[in-house]
Amino acid sequence: MENLIQYLDDALVPLEQKVIAYLNLEKDIRQAEVDMLTKKHGPVEEAAENTATTLKEVPDVSPEQMQELVRQLDRLRGEIIAMLPEQNKFIEVNLGYGPSMVGYFTADPETHVPLPEPILRVVH
Repeated sequence: MENLIQYLDDALVPLEQKVIAYLNLEKDIRQAEVDMLTKKHGPVEEAAENTATTLKEVPDVSPEQMQELVRQLDRLRGEIIAMLPEQNKFIEVNLGYGPSMVGYFTADPETHVPLPEPILRVVH
């Protein structure tokens, strides 16, 4: 019988921490992109004024700060890929809410055509 709690192995903790940091940074980047787009478009602010609602105060994120966040994300992606034992295969990790999977893939799973760069996939 397959070991169903293999994802709880303490040796996976550093990888799990990197994946959690990666997911959090990815979320922060998406939120910053939304915030930047919201501030750029006047109709959103105008609609908020017309409906007596207020937009939450959004910190300004400069293009340079956004580029730095993307560089950090790329660095984390590379570190996670280096920590994974195999390519083109998922391994189970514990991201805090049961088994999740992480893996990097160098070929398209359907066509088996090599990809230009490895793709990190996290299923949680």
